[in-house]
Amino acid sequence: MNIDKAIRQLATEQDNTMSYNYENYITNADDFNNINVDGDKSFTFTWADVQARATELDALPSREDLKASAKAKLIAGEPLTEEEAETIVL
Repeated sequence: MNIDKAIRQLATEQDNTMSYNYENYITNADDFNNINVDGDKSFTFTWADVQARATELDALPSREDLKASAKAKLIAGEPLTEEEAETIVL
């Protein structure tokens, strides 16, 4: 799962100056609740929010999948999605 990425996105959405750290991988609510947030700030999102965002991120196609799809469409002369087009290096 994309737990780290989900936390990073949610924290940035909350406050893009927020700084935090943790020692081990975050795998459960206890780990999440033990994240050290710098200053007098704290997360306004919950472990359930993190899990939901991670699930959304997991459902997105990988960059490799997008590149493969873009290549196949280019060969077939089909239009690309914006996400596929962004994988092309010119």
